[in-house]
Formats: sequence, C-alpha cells, structure tokens
Amino acid sequence: MKMTSLRSFGILLVALTLFSCKKEATRWQTDWLLPVLNDTLTLNQYYNDSTLSINGSQIDVNLSRTILDLGLSDLIQIPDTTIAQQYQANFTVNNVSPGFMFVNSIKTHELDLGDIQLKKVRVSSGQIQLKVYNPLNTAVLYQIELPGVTQNGQVFVQNYTVQPGTAQNPTVATESINLSGYDIDLGGLQGLEFNQLQSKLTLKTDPNGQTVSIYNNQVFKFEATFSNLRFDYAKGYFGAAILAGQEQFTLPYLDQITNGSITLPELSLDLQIENGFKMALRAQIEQLSATNTQGQAISLNAPSIGPSMYLAPAVGNWNTLQPSTLNLHFDQNNSNIKSYLENLGAFQQISYQLQPNPWGNTAAGHDEAFANSHLRLKVSAQMPMALSADGLTLQDTFELNLAQDLNKTHVTGATVLLDATNAFPLACDLVLYFMKDGQILHTVIADAQLASAALGQIDPTDGLLKKKSKIKIVLPPALVADLQDLNEVVVAATFATTDPNTGLAVQQHVQANAFLALQLQLQLQTQIRP
Repeated sequence: MKMTSLRSFGILLVALTLFSCKKEATRWQTDWLLPVLNDTLTLNQYYNDSTLSINGSQIDVNLSRTILDLGLSDLIQIPDTTIAQQYQANFTVNNVSPGFMFVNSIKTHELDLGDIQLKKVRVSSGQIQLKVYNPLNTAVLYQIELPGVTQNGQVFVQNYTVQPGTAQNPTVATESINLSGYDIDLGGLQGLEFNQLQSKLTLKTDPNGQTVSIYNNQVFKFEATFSNLRFDYAKGYFGAAILAGQEQFTLPYLDQITNGSITLPELSLDLQIENGFKMALRAQIEQLSATNTQGQAISLNAPSIGPSMYLAPAVGNWNTLQPSTLNLHFDQNNSNIKSYLENLGAFQQISYQLQPNPWGNTAAGHDEAFANSHLRLKVSAQMPMALSADGLTLQDTFELNLAQDLNKTHVTGATVLLDATNAFPLACDLVLYFMKDGQILHTVIADAQLASAALGQIDPTDGLLKKKSKIKIVLPPALVADLQDLNEVVVAATFATTDPNTGLAVQQHVQANAFLALQLQLQLQTQIRP
C-alpha cells in the first residue's frame, strides 16, 4: 500500500503538470506561479478492511484471496434435455365418441449424466418448454403429468385443449414454464433408481366435439425440453471425475515494478482447502508459482505441494452446514516462502486437482449438496507492513495528447515545484521519459529526492516521524517545443528504505497514520504573439 500512495503521487504529478500545459496560452503572462494541488495521501481509508489493520503504532497487512470457488451448479449439471412421449394406434379405431379417453400411459426416461447418479434435485432456476401435437380432426384434451416433479407437494400437471389437425399437418401448441422452486425426484417408479424422470400422458377427445375415427398414421405426442437448469439442492452419487485446472491472477501494482529488490520480515502463508459438500474429497496442489515482470519465476517448495490430501464430507444441512477444511501452512521452517514472496511475482498461478468420492460410491448414493455448498481454495498471509527496499522501481506509461502552435502565443518553459511532507519510510527518485511512438525523445530527472521519513524528526503534535522535501522538475525548452509531437510519458519512481547513517537499505516499519502531504505549483513562461 505504500507503493500505491507514492505511485498515486507520480500519476498526479505528471497528469496535472501536463494538463496545465494545455491551458489556453492567451490567459497566461510570463513567469506566472500557479497553485495546482494541495492534498494529503494516507492509508486511512484502507484500515480495518480485508487488507490493512492498525496494530499499536504500526500497520499489519492481511493478504487474503479466494482463488477458486466452485458451487453446486459447477459440480452438478443436467445438460439441456428433451423428453418425448407419443401414442400411435396399431389399427384404425372407428366411431370414437366425444369425451373418450384413448391414452393413459406412463413412461420412464433415462438421463445421461455419466457417472453421476442423482436421486433428487431442487431447481433454483431454469425452464421447461412443452410442445404438444394433435393430428385428429377434432379437438383433443391433453393432460401432461410429470409424477416426480413437484412444488409445495403438488405434482406438475398441465392441461391443454389442442384444436383439430391432420396427420400431415398436426396442430401444435407450446408453452414455456418457469421451474424455479420445483423438486425433481429421479428415483423412478419405486424410488430406488437414479437419473430417471417419469412422464404420464392422458388423451381425451373433445367432450363437445364429434364422433371421429383414429387411424394408425396419426401420431399424438408431446415434447418437454428442460433448459438452463441450476440447482440449490442435490442428493445421490456425485461421481469421481477429477476436476483439474489452473487458476491465474495478477497482484495489483507488482506488475508495474521493473527493477530492484525487497527484503521482507519472517512471515507465513496459509493455503486453505474447503469442502462444503457432503462427500469425501481428494485434493492435490500440484504447483504454486509466481513470475515477476523481469520474467523470473519461482515455485513454492514444501512437503504439502504435490502429494494428495483427503478431506472428510461436510456435516449439517440447509442452515447448519459446516464445511470440512484442510489448512496448509508455509513458513521459514518448511518452505521457501520468504524467497517466493521477495521475488515480487505479479503473475501468480496455482495448479490443482480436486476429486469427489476418491474411493467410489461409499456413501451408497447419499452425497448431498446445498445452495451454500462450495469447494474453495483460499490464500492468506499476515505480516507487519515492513520491508527493506533497494532500487525498487515502479513504472507506468500514460498517453499524451497535447497541442500548441509555436507561431502563436505558446508556453516556452515549465517547471514543477513540489513541497512534500513524508511520514512514510520510503525515499523516492523520479524520472520522466517523454516518448513518441515508443521512442524516448526526452528524459527529465527531478533535481532532488523525495526524502524518507527516516531522515526526519518526530513531530510532537502527533508523534509521527516526518521529513520535508522540496523538489523541482524542469521541463527543458526542447521538450516544451516538442509537446505537440509527443504521445506518451513513462513515469519511473525508484524507492529505497535507506539508513540515514550508513546509506544502506534497511527494514522499515510503516507508522500507523502515516501520510504524504503534497503542495504542487506550476511555474510557466509564455511567449505572447498577436
């Protein structure tokens, strides 16, 4: 977070300086001194959140991230599925009277879910589209029942009166129904099976219609298409398929560091695996690696990286679910955690394997999952905000879009004057690179260093160690003359925690309530032409 504040200073310095150069020249006189910024940068807004906390006179860092979070819908899915049931007479049936029931049958449909064997699910979202076909020359009353699909104890039943059609051109009726909140029993007729969905089709001729004949070329059918089903409850055997993957994430601001090194105090890192499903789980962390902006990669080495580990099922139910957890602790005694973090790896990668039911269906189809069931990987590291920095260079690039006409009133010189009070234990050197199409045309170096608080004195009013600095950044005339051609500026800020006596980099603690107060002025010289 210290680098964030100083980086913000660099951004403001460049952006405000160059923005001021874009003011209409006719408003300025020669040698004007303009106040631009009077601000204070602190870490107060970050205290007591998930990152920073006050610990006496210093700040502690809590770097906690959830890098993998798999819920029920990630583990258990039913693909979009269409079931159908139809009736076709084997011979002609003559003189069918109005209101005659000529079909009353149940069919069982097998769902293809691989090695997953589901007995019950509850739908949190999804829909079913029903389509019915009538080839008879009188209206037909269709009743479609899904015996295992219920809501609040009521079985799913839909009734349709479908207008007359023909064998060649049957009349079609469709309807889409929201299935949210429905329970689906997939246990079959006896409730002892799995992945089985039942349907019941009842057909009756129109009670107010005419006497008709049913021919063997007439096909009466319905289709039910289930789509986008997501569940908040599932019971059965969730299979043993291995979930293998790589998760990648970038740590903010570390991807802007181009040079230098840091030394951290002794610290530890924890990797927690959480099993919120009522099933056994095998977990394996295959690799945890980090690569910095110079392309230097390092892997975390520890006895728990590589081997398989096993987690017990979660316990409890809807409102009492307690995940089982496995915590992997890495410190100086069992890993290379210190060198791993000091590599300043902005690009982190973790490779893992998660396997449900590693010993097969040992729970006899009684795996369970709820809306709040998750498989998670979490990383956390706690340490005091203290470091030793040597030549730590933070670099960022900004676009420029400036224009002035040298044949009219224009700026001929510009100087940035900065008064700073620094209570952070970091000194900073600033260099600006002005570029055109990726090529450096001008380099500007600040005439002084923003001094570290370690070189200052304790202010009795607040007990903080502070140091004042005056910095001047002169934009040379050749640069000002080229402003209309430049399209990028690179800001390079080099940080160090310097011992005031030896000049060497030493470990420094950030003071609680540390701040950087800035007063920025812009000195302009202009040439006025009518």
